[in-house]
Amino acid sequence: MARTTSRMAYRDINEDGTLRSQKDIIFSVINNMTEQDKDFGMSLKELARQTGFEINAVAGRVNELKKEEFIKECNKRKCRITGRLITPVTIS
Repeated sequence: MARTTSRMAYRDINEDGTLRSQKDIIFSVINNMTEQDKDFGMSLKELARQTGFEINAVAGRVNELKKEEFIKECNKRKCRITGRLITPVTIS
């Protein structure tokens, strides 16, 4: 369950346009990076490194983009940063 401070922070970034621009940037990076190979996708860590956003911001925007069906999960693979098995995301 979201805490009051989390809800307030979300409302603030939604009202000042940060939320929309973060989603646009993340979608654009996923689109550009997976254009050649949609099955490879990108991990949250890879997206955070590419965008310069904190991992929690990336995770939130990726979840929203998945719910809106702009992106989807693809085949599991090892993350290029952590080496751990992940479920990357790609454009729908």
